[in-house]
Amino acid sequence: MKTNPAQLSVQNSIQSNRKSELKSKIKRQRAVLLLLIPGVVWYLIFKYAPMAGAIAAFTDYGTRADISFTGLENFKQLFGSPGFWGAFRNTLLISLYNLLFYFPLPIILALLMNEIVITRIKRAIQFVVYIPHFFSWVVIGAIFSMVLSPSNGFVNQIISAFGLEPQYFMVDPKWFRSVLVSSYIWRDVGYGTIIYIATISSIDEQLYDAATVDGSGYWGKLLYVTLPSLKSTIATVLLLTVARILLIFEQVLVMYVPPVYSVSEVLTTYSFTEGLLNGNIGYATAVSLFTAVISAILVIGCNKASKKFLDESIL
Repeated sequence: MKTNPAQLSVQNSIQSNRKSELKSKIKRQRAVLLLLIPGVVWYLIFKYAPMAGAIAAFTDYGTRADISFTGLENFKQLFGSPGFWGAFRNTLLISLYNLLFYFPLPIILALLMNEIVITRIKRAIQFVVYIPHFFSWVVIGAIFSMVLSPSNGFVNQIISAFGLEPQYFMVDPKWFRSVLVSSYIWRDVGYGTIIYIATISSIDEQLYDAATVDGSGYWGKLLYVTLPSLKSTIATVLLLTVARILLIFEQVLVMYVPPVYSVSEVLTTYSFTEGLLNGNIGYATAVSLFTAVISAILVIGCNKASKKFLDESIL
């Protein structure tokens, strides 16, 4: 079928206009694009380039002088290892506890702090809640070790005041997961709270005025104005939380000790031990690759659930 010269002229004109608009946008936003370059380069070097090392999962790298391709042998060893399944179980449990107990708290705190009318008090509370986010896990571990010390820790002093025996929280398998979850919440709850407060402050006041005219009280405004306005933020924060939920490493590495290995060894620390401490790089890479695949499945599943229940899709 022959193209009409007039149609061809129109198509060329449209393409020319699109190119001109693109060049114009790039010119207007060149300052922003230049600022993006260091971040993009950093991601390419430190995030994407190391992915080439995933090939080590299919080799015996680290166990022999001459590296050879072993196919799925590392994965067979992985699925047959009791140590791996113990780490996998601990990872799922700790991640589930973190998600269940952490995720609602920033929303609740943001709603409560939004009701504070005295600006100075509101900012002071925000500062106190948010500042732990800037502490490294080494500092957090030291703080919790002091607070939970069986000899002179604040918590055990309260327990002793009631005539009870001091608890060895940091070395007792019965308590250690609770320590991990509570320290995670204490460190990161402020960060999530600030995000939700920012979203709440951007809600149009006219929506609240319209709800008042319709006879809605506090709970009505909360249910039909505030929470629906938070849906996009909730979906985004949930996806970001799920994306890194299996990547627990620093926290556990800093805080765990041999008596609690059975309840705190997670996939990342297991991979670290096998790879860097035992020298089995190929096997450790297989563990990390498995963790990455499971994380990707969780993110995709979370996005689908968000689209179904919140009508919000991030990916």
